[in-house]
Amino acid sequence: MDFHALITERSDEVLTALLDGAPAHHGGHRGVMTKVRTAVVCYLNPESRWRGDPVALAAADDWLAELEALQADGGLFSSGDNLASPPDSSFTINDVAQVRSLVEAATDGPDGTIHAVANLADRLAVICDRITPALVAGGVHTPNHRWEIGAALARLHELSPNAEVLARLRAWLAEGVDVDGDGLYSERSANYAAHVSNPCLIAIARVLEAPELLDVVHRNLHAYALLTDPDGIVETVFSRRQDQKTTTFGAAAFAMQARRFALARDCAGCADYARLAQDGTGLDAVGALAEVLAEPALAGELPSDHAEADGGTGADTESGAGAAAEWGAPRVFGGAGLAVWRGAARTLTVYGGSDVPHMGRVASGLACNPTFARLRSGAAVLESVRLSRDFFGMGPFRSHGLRLADGEAELSDVLTTGYYQPIDPLLADPDGHYDLEFEGRFAAAMSFSERARDRVRMGTRLRVRPRPGGFELTVGFEGPATAFAIELAFRPGGTVAGAREIGAGAHELVEGTGSYTVGSDTLTFGPGNGSGADRPAEYHPGEAYTFLGGTDALAGPRVYVTGRTSEPVTLTIGS
Repeated sequence: MDFHALITERSDEVLTALLDGAPAHHGGHRGVMTKVRTAVVCYLNPESRWRGDPVALAAADDWLAELEALQADGGLFSSGDNLASPPDSSFTINDVAQVRSLVEAATDGPDGTIHAVANLADRLAVICDRITPALVAGGVHTPNHRWEIGAALARLHELSPNAEVLARLRAWLAEGVDVDGDGLYSERSANYAAHVSNPCLIAIARVLEAPELLDVVHRNLHAYALLTDPDGIVETVFSRRQDQKTTTFGAAAFAMQARRFALARDCAGCADYARLAQDGTGLDAVGALAEVLAEPALAGELPSDHAEADGGTGADTESGAGAAAEWGAPRVFGGAGLAVWRGAARTLTVYGGSDVPHMGRVASGLACNPTFARLRSGAAVLESVRLSRDFFGMGPFRSHGLRLADGEAELSDVLTTGYYQPIDPLLADPDGHYDLEFEGRFAAAMSFSERARDRVRMGTRLRVRPRPGGFELTVGFEGPATAFAIELAFRPGGTVAGAREIGAGAHELVEGTGSYTVGSDTLTFGPGNGSGADRPAEYHPGEAYTFLGGTDALAGPRVYVTGRTSEPVTLTIGS
């Protein structure tokens, strides 16, 4: 089946489901506009069974009336807790402008049936006109919002040229695109790259004829192609946004972008990535169809496979110094503190780029995930390796960075807390009133900054060495003797053997070697390191979560190797 036929079939199914009452992917105004777009592109698509169907047109008319009712007097829409939001409204307006362009192009054509959508074009134009002043004046609160609102401004200017709109767009662009040398945006988020930054920069580049913006998107696609497993799962552990908590973000979100550059630039890497992405689940067929209706060339046949010459998606076949021949040299993303080794059947990821050690806290918008290693070997997947230490509730190991030497990765952190001395007598308040301060671990009315402190320090150093079939992990400590637990968390669907069950999907490996098996694929791990009452076989998220009863702990099959920080421990994990 060719690509146009594929997205036609899937889009028709989406519209059928919506007409049967299925909810849209997004709620609120975005969901309503998604339904309008679905009905219109199916109605306009020459290959659709809904082509020219009055049922589809009536649905578009009704759903557009819903959207019109959601637009406030100032032109903006509200979504969830983002009230009267210029960037959230821009998500909807980008779809409004895209559909308006398709409808206006259709009404200029010779097909009399399609003239029936002219009324929709007029109503969509009113929505655009009402919101334009608000988007010219409006602000944002995340990095990717600049490009979402910028794309909306670009589309509005394209439809109704406006000097103020263009000036505001150029003001956002003057900040520079937040992309690093590896091709990753500052939010390091696959979700926002795929759904916001890339498509928006493409739209802006088209309107402004700015090929340098397309170059940014092209680099980002190559970065994510390198971060995508052969099964289409994109690595997200290093993200600063919500997708740092997921391990199953699909490459399908990048399908149309990869297809665009494969065709426009004859890019082998993007062609390979497009094939992988569009063959997976989760392809936004309606969005793809809207793009193809506007630019039919996007449905063309992808360039055939040929040897990479452009930094594409294949694994590096050179062997890095000291690295196991199976793995070759790692792909390193220095700004994100990430290294990825990819063999023929396995992927090893090592991560040391957390923002928490530098910012001193867990917060929205920071890379907080304490996972420092992952191993994927067929169906048997070690989703996460984490390390907890009983040290003043300061949380799990999060590396201060990533260092590569002799084919292995080195990670380290240092936690410092302590005990405070009496305040200087000259600063003592007989009434006991002192400043409320946060000292890095907890807060109290103690004027911490005015007191001497007896410091207690815990240093931790990890070494991850790729080995045939997996890797070797060595953990060493400097500081007071206390308990630690290494957590191995696996993708659900398999069976743990060789470790004692301790409840709620958790196990402890006390001695010997354990295994995790899914179908014909098995990962082994060990040796165990004993057990004891002072060695809690659990993960502890730290006081940043637990003081309000929260956690960032993983569920599913988990195995713990416990010990005391007075002795190092080495584990071998692999198949």
